[in-house]
Amino acid sequence: MKQKFQCSGCGEQHLTWMGQCSSCGQWGLIAEEVKTSSRGSAYQQPVPLSKVERRRERRLTSGIGGFDDLLGDGFVLGSVVLVSGEPGVGKSSLILGMSAGIMEATPSLYISAEETSLQLAERAERLAGSFDRLLVLATRDSDEALAAIEATEARFVIVDSLQALAIGVTPMKEFVDAVVRLAKLREIVVVVIGQVTKDGDLLGPRYVEHMVDASLMLETTGAPGIRRVMVRKNRFGPSDGVRRFALETHGVRMIEESNRLDDTPEVGRAWAGVRVGRLAQIVEVNALVGPKSKGRLLSRGIETDRVRYLLSVIDKHCDLDLSDREVLVAVPSGGVVVDPRVDLALAIALVSSRRSVPLTRPLVACAEIGLLGELIPDEAIRALTQTLPVAAKEIITPRTRPYLREVLEELGLYKPDRLQVVGL
Repeated sequence: MKQKFQCSGCGEQHLTWMGQCSSCGQWGLIAEEVKTSSRGSAYQQPVPLSKVERRRERRLTSGIGGFDDLLGDGFVLGSVVLVSGEPGVGKSSLILGMSAGIMEATPSLYISAEETSLQLAERAERLAGSFDRLLVLATRDSDEALAAIEATEARFVIVDSLQALAIGVTPMKEFVDAVVRLAKLREIVVVVIGQVTKDGDLLGPRYVEHMVDASLMLETTGAPGIRRVMVRKNRFGPSDGVRRFALETHGVRMIEESNRLDDTPEVGRAWAGVRVGRLAQIVEVNALVGPKSKGRLLSRGIETDRVRYLLSVIDKHCDLDLSDREVLVAVPSGGVVVDPRVDLALAIALVSSRRSVPLTRPLVACAEIGLLGELIPDEAIRALTQTLPVAAKEIITPRTRPYLREVLEELGLYKPDRLQVVGL
């Protein structure tokens, strides 16, 4: 077989026959050669799966139980975590407060492209944490940011923000690739803060979310100082978690969730299966129908117009007059619900309070109510109820009951106020 080969004897390229140079006649030209990629590095040889070394991931824990649980027991060394949210939602403050415990014991680096070093120092002072091991770099140069990660001994790095350091699709991809490579190579944790669009999608290519190991979304709840953190992706833990945290003057505090069904019967309480953000949740709904007071209405956590709408439906189709009663409605712990499928649970809570009759068994109500008192069919309810975080023994949906009155009759809550005339 003839091939062109550079002869080690005459130093020129000639045709060879079985390793003999056609010009000078020298033999032994065939030698083992390590083929390299276009980037100049040797190809990595595949290894049997059974020979892969197995070890438990090493993690950095924040000390805030709810946050560590979201990630599956803390940040995994060698991982990149994306934290995204709308401008002004509090991403920088939340992450700085969450990681105060880590920065107290671990060499850390905060790269800011949006604030000066002085502004970061003032923010850290407000959070009253210990940041003695934290290095700060204020720059908008992505190369300078990467060089700082390589040059320091930091094992925990925050990059704030992705869009300010890498403008454009290609620079953003290249920067994320470099960050991921450094995190894996040096076994460090890199938290990248990113902005989102009005639709809640990351501002930039989807490639970014594909490359990171975990993605967290930060949202407002409607309650002052309270933020919701949702897991959108997690390679090292659960990928459907959600927690609420309070941004306080002295740090971050997790809000204990009452996301469970209580067997204790109470008047004016019901549970709704709804979507909060992108996740299915069981939300407790409380209602208090007081004495006659010219129809005063106060609602916290549910839109007031939605409560008025349900009061009119109950008055018309359940023969229960609430028009002149004082009505108070609330979602405990500062939650806000905009999903219309909260209607049925709210109606149950209102009638329960008006009748002073509690629910005799724990159940979840999941349905929007129409003007005719019907439970509106919804193809998405099945998927929603299957992903609720608490397994409910009984879930009321339009598939199981067609009308509000039937639900109230079954629960022992229906008893008309008005005299009904029955024809003979």
